[in-house]
Amino acid sequence: MKTEQNNLDRFKGKNPFSVPEGYMEGLTANIMSQLPEKSPQEEVKKISLMDRVRPWLYMAAVFAGLGLFFRVLVGPEDKTVKNDSLLVKTEISANKVSAVQAAEDEEYLEYLEERYASYILAGDLSESE
Repeated sequence: MKTEQNNLDRFKGKNPFSVPEGYMEGLTANIMSQLPEKSPQEEVKKISLMDRVRPWLYMAAVFAGLGLFFRVLVGPEDKTVKNDSLLVKTEISANKVSAVQAAEDEEYLEYLEERYASYILAGDLSESE
């Protein structure tokens, strides 16, 4: 068992592989004889114009499809009516505007007066109790 323990030391410095005698002398001729004879070049496949253009057509179709998809998804940006005959223009004179403002101011003042009166009345009632 002791002698078999270091098998690597026994092969140190030696090449464990060997080549049979006369193998290298006829190697090139042997390999060349096994190769098939060189056949004449095959005809080059001609690429038609459609085969060259087809990828570009596919890419254009993809971009057109995406454009239509987003157009439908987002919708038209301008949703105003283009027909001016349906539009009605109204003008209010300055006197009417000031009259409406005065009426609104008067209503607001009446509202404030009512709220203040109810607040004071509620305060008087709570003091009397």
